[in-house]
Amino acid sequence: MAIAPVNKFLSIAVPVAPGEQKLYEVPTGTTAILLYAQVSNVGIGQTYPTATLIHRRESRSTGNKRDIRVIKDIEIPPNDAAVLIDGRLVLEKTPLTLDRLFLKGVQSGVGTITNVVYHEPTGVATVTTMNPHNFNVGDPITMSGIAFTCSGSTGITTTIFPDPQQSYVVDEITNTVGTSRTFSAVIGRSKGYPHFYNPAIHYFVRSRSNAVTTNTGTQFTPSFATYTGVSGELVLTLGAGHGLRSATTTHTATNAIYSPVTGIMTVTVANHGFSATDKIKFADGSITFTCAQDNHGSNHPYPRSTDYPSGKWLDISNVTTNTFEAVVLDTIPSTYTGIHTFVSATTNGISRAYSTVGIATNSIIFTCTQDGNSTEHPYPRSTDPYAGLNISIASTTTTTATVNVGTSPSGGLVAPLQMEFIASILENSTA
Repeated sequence: MAIAPVNKFLSIAVPVAPGEQKLYEVPTGTTAILLYAQVSNVGIGQTYPTATLIHRRESRSTGNKRDIRVIKDIEIPPNDAAVLIDGRLVLEKTPLTLDRLFLKGVQSGVGTITNVVYHEPTGVATVTTMNPHNFNVGDPITMSGIAFTCSGSTGITTTIFPDPQQSYVVDEITNTVGTSRTFSAVIGRSKGYPHFYNPAIHYFVRSRSNAVTTNTGTQFTPSFATYTGVSGELVLTLGAGHGLRSATTTHTATNAIYSPVTGIMTVTVANHGFSATDKIKFADGSITFTCAQDNHGSNHPYPRSTDYPSGKWLDISNVTTNTFEAVVLDTIPSTYTGIHTFVSATTNGISRAYSTVGIATNSIIFTCTQDGNSTEHPYPRSTDPYAGLNISIASTTTTTATVNVGTSPSGGLVAPLQMEFIASILENSTA
């Protein structure tokens, strides 16, 4: 005897969070019909946010995805709503196909989260933002893309909050509106399990050709990369036989001659063993001079934190048994070209790296949990700390090299509640 399919009516009502959020995935053994969907502008004021509804069809055999933008960047006027679907959109899950619905909202007031302290058992989260958040106590807000690690014996690894999506209310702020970067909200208990904030988790997508160049001129195209925001470590998979070395040595200068006209400093280190392909770095304040500007009346340690060589691995040239040259200016000649006289150098103030790498700008592509892995992010950006610089190798394996490109506390987005989504779905069992 045949059994008739069972119909199930669903109503979905969620706030629209910053970034891209998944609204619905067709269950196994079900064909679904999206009957109606709308987005309402519930914000206070005269904002005009936009929304894009995406039907994402994925091939379950290949993993290839296709985004069908049912409606794109529709504007929602204040205290009004926009109808996204008024009819029938058929969604299915078969051995070959998986259909899901996503919503991408664009609104004002989106801020970047840099820390969350979650208190269990009260269920209160204290959130820190990169810039002033401008929230008042009582404001409804949405958050997205916050990575937590849950400790203990729960069996839960890193999870992304909130899931499912919901709105919250600002309970308290630190300092005053306009300057405050910290607020608290009640997000609910977690059955006694503490949660710990993580910066955004990055997922490697691809690398551009010859993204990595070593100090010897060898180029590599990484086949994989991992970045950890807490430590700043970037692990590059370069393949067997990359030949990079993590060893560094330290040395003490016994003399230095600086030419402000050419920007060249000639440094004396007895029997240093350097080669022309090595990189060196001066510790801040490790070389002390006097200068004619004050008639050699005071000592001046270099480099200062604002000087060009500070924190940089520099090329060397004209290497002899006991000396080498390095360019220590980025603008030549110096604004002051008077005579500098060497006074002293700190012990082990010069570091030598056998291997360094430079990573081409925008050459390594990641997605991250901060925006739900919805967009690709090329690194390093021109504004990143090590963009355009040579980086020493922290460690190696037979196939990888690890460098430190700087920490990142960013992990998650927060915004005032401006949009709410509602939809009606009819599920039809195919069992």
